[in-house]
Amino acid sequence: MTVQVTNLIDIAVAAIVIISVYTDLKERKIYNVVILSGVLAGLLLNLLNDGSSGVLFSLKGLGAGMALLFIPFVLGGFGAGDVKLLGAIGAMKGTVFVCKAFLATGIAGGVLAVCVLIKQKRLFATLKRIGTSFLVLVTSVFKVNTLKNLDKAEFHESLPYGLAIGIGTLAAYLVG
Repeated sequence: MTVQVTNLIDIAVAAIVIISVYTDLKERKIYNVVILSGVLAGLLLNLLNDGSSGVLFSLKGLGAGMALLFIPFVLGGFGAGDVKLLGAIGAMKGTVFVCKAFLATGIAGGVLAVCVLIKQKRLFATLKRIGTSFLVLVTSVFKVNTLKNLDKAEFHESLPYGLAIGIGTLAAYLVG
């Protein structure tokens, strides 16, 4: 039964991630009904697999996944759908997997962001602004800065981070 449940969890992760990446790319939105389905699938399948320990496993993964993107979300760097998607992945696959996916997502997101900036011919201007913002942050200890200054002010398009989460999740599967 454990192998069958594990396969169902992997299918659920694939479905949730594929749907979320598609809707994020097409509509710039990750739907709550998709996320909730993933969380419920994780809770139910892990319950079937390991009883109350499985539910705890899911809840820890959900919390870890959401916690990893919470501060960047509060600072304006990510949308709520991105936070919830990583949480849903954690609910299905657990804390260790979601941490691996998060690290791979960061790398994928950085590569995708550089590609977008190169396409927009704004890479050097953005690096200069980031450097300036860093200096302002370091020199003004009591000032609260957000990431909002860095994103949409000069850009014609933004990065749908669901794609980076999808790539990061795939990478976490490949790493094992």
